[in-house]
Amino acid sequence: MKALRVFKGLVAFLTAIPLDACMQIDEDFLGISARFMFLFPLIGALIGFLVGLYALLLNHLLSFLFGVLNATFFSGSQETLFFYLTRAISSVMVLSFLLVLIGLQHTDGLVDVGNAIGIRKASVEERMEIAHAWIVTRTGVLLALLVAFCTLLLIFLAGPETIIRFFVVAEISAKLAMVTCAWQGTSIKRGKGSIFVDSMKRRHSLYLISLAISLFVGATLLGVNGVLAVSLGMAVGGVFIVFSKRIFGGMTGDIFGATNEIVRMIALFVLVL
Repeated sequence: MKALRVFKGLVAFLTAIPLDACMQIDEDFLGISARFMFLFPLIGALIGFLVGLYALLLNHLLSFLFGVLNATFFSGSQETLFFYLTRAISSVMVLSFLLVLIGLQHTDGLVDVGNAIGIRKASVEERMEIAHAWIVTRTGVLLALLVAFCTLLLIFLAGPETIIRFFVVAEISAKLAMVTCAWQGTSIKRGKGSIFVDSMKRRHSLYLISLAISLFVGATLLGVNGVLAVSLGMAVGGVFIVFSKRIFGGMTGDIFGATNEIVRMIALFVLVL
C-alpha cells in the first residue's frame, strides 16, 4: 500500500495525470516526492514509454491514412511528400502530447530561468524576483522556443523503430540530472526546490541506486549510446549545479524544470544524431 502511494505521488508530481488523493500538493505530498526522489528515473522511464508509444502508434496511423490518400488520388506518386508530412505532423503532435503529459511545469521553469539570465547585472535577489514575477521576457521566450524547436526537430529525425527506446532513455537521463542537482546542489531555503535538496543532499547510497537504475535501463535498451546519454544527464546536472549557484545562489524549482527540459533535448540529440 505504501509503495502504491509513493508511486502515485511521484507520478502525480512529475506529470499532469490525475491520481485522486495525490492531486492536492500539500506538505505531505511534497515530502513523499522529495523523500523518494531517487526513483525519479523510473517515472521518467514510464513517461518516455507513454510518449514513445504514442509516437509509434501515431506514425503508423498517419502513414496508413496518407498511404490510402496517396493511392486513391495520386496513384502512389507522392510517397516522398506524404512521408515527410507524416513525420512533420507526428512530431508536432508528439511534442504537444509530451508537454500536456508533464503539465508544462518544466517549461515554466525554463522560461523563468530565461527571464533571470536575461538580466545580466542584476543581483541574486533581483533574479529571484524576476524569475517568480508574472512576466515573460524576450530571453525567457527565446530559450523556451529554442529548446522546443530543437526537441521537435530531433523527434522528426528519430525513426519510428527506435522512438520508444529513445524517449525512455532521454527521460531517464533528464530525471537523473534533476536527482544529481538535488544530490550535490545548494539549498537556499526558499521555495519547493529546497525540500528536494534537503532530502537528497549527500545521500550517496540513494544517488547510487538512482544512477544504477538509469545506467541499467540505458545499457539494456541502447547499449553504449544509452550509457552515454545517461552519463550526459549526470554531467549536465553537475553543470546546472554551478549555474544555479551563480544565478540564484542555489537550487530552485525553476532550475530543476530547466534542467529536465535541456537534458532531454541533449539526450535526444546524442541518440538521434
